Amino acid sequence: MFRSTARPLRAIVLVLIVLLLLPSGLVSAQENGAGGSWESFVVSDELTIRVQDGAGTTADEFGVAWSDVLSTGLDELLLFLNLERPSQPIVVEIYGQIADYQTGVEAIDRTELDGQIAIADPENAVILLPYDSFRSLTPLDAENQLRHALSHVVAGWASGFAIPRGFDEGLAQYVERPNLPVQARLAALVQAAAHDGKLSSWSNLNRPAPFTNDDLDRAQSYAMVAFLIRHQGLPAFWAFLDELNTAGDWRAAMNVAFAPLTAQQIERQWKESIPAWASGDWRWNLMSGFDLEPARTLLARGNFQAASQALEISEQLLRDIDDPARAAEVADLKDQARIGDLAETKMLEAQQALEQFVYDRAAAAVAQAEEQYRQLPSEVRPDELIETYKSMAALGMSANGQLDIAHIQAGNWSEYAETRDAAVSAGTDLAELGDTDRRDEAKSLVDRIDQEQLRIVLLLAALALLTGGWLALWLRTRQAHPLRWE
Repeated sequence: MFRSTARPLRAIVLVLIVLLLLPSGLVSAQENGAGGSWESFVVSDELTIRVQDGAGTTADEFGVAWSDVLSTGLDELLLFLNLERPSQPIVVEIYGQIADYQTGVEAIDRTELDGQIAIADPENAVILLPYDSFRSLTPLDAENQLRHALSHVVAGWASGFAIPRGFDEGLAQYVERPNLPVQARLAALVQAAAHDGKLSSWSNLNRPAPFTNDDLDRAQSYAMVAFLIRHQGLPAFWAFLDELNTAGDWRAAMNVAFAPLTAQQIERQWKESIPAWASGDWRWNLMSGFDLEPARTLLARGNFQAASQALEISEQLLRDIDDPARAAEVADLKDQARIGDLAETKMLEAQQALEQFVYDRAAAAVAQAEEQYRQLPSEVRPDELIETYKSMAALGMSANGQLDIAHIQAGNWSEYAETRDAAVSAGTDLAELGDTDRRDEAKSLVDRIDQEQLRIVLLLAALALLTGGWLALWLRTRQAHPLRWE
């Protein structure tokens, strides 16, 4: 009897072990407490996507479409806020039933910015998302919804869930992908408020209550965080978040993290910086240094100077964060930009030399440019222009050489034909290059050669006439008066 019951128990245990060892991916439907069944897609040990039945997508489809965005966003946030690893796995719940989504949002008891539909529950590391609303967004807006919500979770970890609302919302906007029209509007709102004397104090921005003016207060919270990161530095911002774990309030944390400056002094400096920030400094965003795609695009277009400038923000970011792989890629892109910029400089020198008809200098410059371009991908090399400059420089040097030889041989009447042909050929090539001075010099030489030859012909003709006259005179004289020797 004992043996007969042990076998089924062992079988059950074996089945459970096999199920536990199955690879992560599309997992069986689970109940979430919100009604209906749920499917899970495990992105990594730190991220899981759960999709409610009837959402209009499957866990597998949503995971394939958005797992890279979620993973990238989480990795960048951990680096940006100086956290080694997540405090706990994050679950992204995709709702098909709007009533269930609203019930979940109400249970979190968190006030979000208008238009933010990805709602974070930082303490439980859960993000709620209504799929019908989410799929109608542009790719950029959809990605920023996810990054915004992830920021609330990671900022909570960094601050012991003590980050005040203004800093929290400012940071969440700061880590979104750049959207220049949105950022420009935020800057304009802050500028107008500063001009009209309607700026909220940092105390008001950081109250737990909802913003009194959502548009203006969200703009000011963004400007506040942007100011701290740029003017106090990212390490000091880390220290501020760390102090929030134990400080009595955010002012006390700021006084320690940003010493010797006080919270009051920093807020005053922020207000003083608003005119410059609203005039264009709002484009500076250290978080954008993670995105190397703009620099890659500029390099592919051959815009090397702009690519180098685009990488400056990445270099500044990498001075603070520890990301060896990205640092190596930035160094490689920077090297390509430097080489390309040098090659472009040499091509410009070649162009200027050709415009000045200094062909040997043009040939040297284009050769140096070609050597630099060989180190870059073929698609960015202006091969046709290089060949054009090379042929123009070679043609100019050849024409100048022919003209110089023609000058030397011009006094040798025995090489008249060769000398004249060389001068004519040189003049033709120089005219094609637009080198009017040397072309006129060749024409003058041809004219001089022709004049000299004409003079020789006339001289010979005169000599022939003189000889003929003397001969005729001699013949006539000889016949008219024969000598008599008698």
